[in-house]
Amino acid sequence: MKRRLALLALCAAFVLAGCATVAGTAVGAGIGAAAGDTRTGALIGGGVGLMIDIFD
Repeated sequence: MKRRLALLALCAAFVLAGCATVAGTAVGAGIGAAAGDTRTGALIGGGVGLMIDIFD
């Protein structure tokens, strides 16, 4: 039971750790699409989201 709970906690930590990265990529892609360069916007947004995940 403890092993299963530890695995569940680890999975939850991975999901929460990637939230800002995914959200930043989506927002960046949306802003990039409005500016005409979706790929660059997604890369910048994902990078900012990753920094938030690392320092948060």
